[in-house]
This record gives sequence, structure tokens and C-alpha cells, in this order.
Amino acid sequence: MKKHLLSVLCLILGIAIGVCGCLIVLVAGESSGRGQLPVESPNLPREAGLQDSELTALAYTVAGLIREGDYRTLAAYIHPVYGLVFAPNSTINLTSNQCFTPNRVAYTAEDSTIYVWGTKYGTDEPIQLTTAQYFYGYVYNRDYVRAPLVGVNHIVKSGNALENVTTVFPEGKFVDFCFPGGADGSGWSTLRMVFEPYKGEMKLSALIHSEYTE
Repeated sequence: MKKHLLSVLCLILGIAIGVCGCLIVLVAGESSGRGQLPVESPNLPREAGLQDSELTALAYTVAGLIREGDYRTLAAYIHPVYGLVFAPNSTINLTSNQCFTPNRVAYTAEDSTIYVWGTKYGTDEPIQLTTAQYFYGYVYNRDYVRAPLVGVNHIVKSGNALENVTTVFPEGKFVDFCFPGGADGSGWSTLRMVFEPYKGEMKLSALIHSEYTE
């Protein structure tokens, strides 16, 4: 009888130790994983055309560099010929939107120049910010690496603004990171990255911001 009780106690103790070990691993993964980006989010909608896993992984890498403010490394991903277009809303205007060379993006942290990035949607109010301020307010205004919805060549959420990404970049592919907002349709925002081919690689050509406006 004592041997039987001892065996049961040992079994219970073993299970308890195993559960504790799993919890420790999970906690450690959460604390150290913020700087290591997932190749794919577990919540990606399969109907959005996510067969292009390499492009998705590339977009997550770029999002991580922007999140960390590593603009020098980011510059290596930008199209060396066309540069990088910054669109503050989903209607791209190559006349009024800024377009930076990779070298200018690399020195974002040191650049204190105030640029006009276009106008706020629905008004004529100019968007006047430094490059770093623009990245904070109109590129990575939310933690898009954790966006619950992602589409490849698929606009997940759209508002009243004209969507012309495929017209302006006919040879490009894009990845749409989206926070869908509330049940009433308000509060959504997206970060759209456009990539174009260059010598067998896909290079970043545009960062497009879009969000809910009343």
C-alpha cells in the first residue's frame, strides 16, 4: 500500500514539475520574443492570398526595423533606383508625397529638417514633420507587427479615399497590415508596404498609411 501511494505521489510530482517547466519556457519566450519577429502571424486570414510567404516574411522584417528605429538597416531594403514614397493616406500622389533615397532614410534619426508630407485627408492642412516624426505618426503609429489582419496584394480595410496602389505601382506587390477597429467600423488603421522587383529581389518602394476618418 505504501509503495502504491509513493508511486502516485511521484507521478503527481513529476506532472507538477513538467507543468512548471512549460510555464517557465512560455514566460521566457514572451519576455525575449519582442525583438524577434514572427515570420507569419497566427491570425493571418487565409482568404487574403497569403501564398507568397517570402514577401510576407520580408514585410515583417521591414516592419521590425521600422519599429526599432533601425533606419540604416532599413535603407538596404529600399529600392535603389525609385527610392521610397511616403503616402499619408491611401491615395498616392507622386507630386505631393515625399520620395526619399535610401541614403536619406538611413539618416532619419539625425535629420531635423521639417518636410511637408502632403495634406491631412479631408482638409488642406499640411502635414509638417521631421522624418522621424512622420515615421512615428504616419508609418508605425501602431504596433503593426502584431496586427491581427494581414493581406498580400489584398486591401484588408478601406475608407473613402481613392485606392490607387495598383495603378501607381503596376509591377509592385504589397502587404497590408491592418487593425480592423471596432464593430461600428471606426478606429481601424493600416500600414501598406509596396515592393517592386530589382535585379531578382523585391525592394521597398512605398509606405502607405490609411485610417478611419469621420
